[in-house]
Amino acid sequence: MRDLQLAVRGTPEALRERPLSVFSCCPTAPLKWSYETSQNVIDCARAGIPVEFVSMPLSGFVAPVTLAGSVVQHAAETLSGVVLSQLAGGGGARRLGGSPAIFDIRYETTPMGAIETMMLDCANAEVGRRLSLPTQGYIALSDAKALDAQAGLETGMGRCWPGSPGSTACPAPACSTSRAARAWRSSSSTTRSRHGGPPPARHRAARRLPLRPLFEELLREGHLLIAAHTRKHRREQIRFGSPVIERAPLGRWREEGETTLGQRASREVERLVAAWAPSRVPDEAKRALRERMGHAARAAGMGSCRWWTLEGDRPLREGRGDARGGRGPPRQTFPRRTPSPRGSAACSTRR
Repeated sequence: MRDLQLAVRGTPEALRERPLSVFSCCPTAPLKWSYETSQNVIDCARAGIPVEFVSMPLSGFVAPVTLAGSVVQHAAETLSGVVLSQLAGGGGARRLGGSPAIFDIRYETTPMGAIETMMLDCANAEVGRRLSLPTQGYIALSDAKALDAQAGLETGMGRCWPGSPGSTACPAPACSTSRAARAWRSSSSTTRSRHGGPPPARHRAARRLPLRPLFEELLREGHLLIAAHTRKHRREQIRFGSPVIERAPLGRWREEGETTLGQRASREVERLVAAWAPSRVPDEAKRALRERMGHAARAAGMGSCRWWTLEGDRPLREGRGDARGGRGPPRQTFPRRTPSPRGSAACSTRR
């Protein structure tokens, strides 16, 4: 590829002044550079071709399960590539890229649409900005198998997040297939898709853990999948999505019937309804609560409010009235808008 660019530019000096491409060079997690990739870094530095270092730590597998630990590993792998490039000749621009992800032990996948993956990308962008390096991140991707609400949720969320830390390059949103699907259960999918990441306090608590013994274990064992640190912090650092959110690989999804988001949401609704338990609040307490709500409504100027007639814990019918069960005042009416002499609509004052 270097020779092809030389054929276009004519001379090595012209190529150095006006490079035609940016090469991606990827270290191998954890904390390794292969012979081929390191040679690419050296060749690009000597030819003055810009390099994008794409580190790919997998939290909980070949990187610490804590997001802070994965960011440290990402920075170490990237900066080692920067040093290698500088020692080889120092030519060409460098960009701090990355394709980090969490590791979903349920399906043995790396969900790119998970919010923790996007948090890693944003944290790496902050590191690059601190080091005055342009940044890149594989974000705004989705694990959905169809163009459905999950695809919109994950790609839209990824597109909004990079603006804050200032990523300078992001790939286009991607989806596994281009098949259209209905999202008539979008309310259930939105509610059950709140796999929205751990609270920041849990991440702050994990940052105080010493990382050197953890990296020594990682280099010795080759992974941290069953490490004590991973088993202790996995559930508080990685939130696995509900069954509504598709995380399985494409082959397994096809074997299981190629379910749509609407089908998964319907099954989740059925499960929740079947697992519903009646309220343990006594009927007397419920009546007292309704009475207090009625008093509060009347004090706020609401002469009538909606109420439920209950038998045990099952709603029977819906009606209108005050908290004592009587009819409220007549419904308020407002005058219609009348056109002004100039032809614009003018709204009269409420009575």
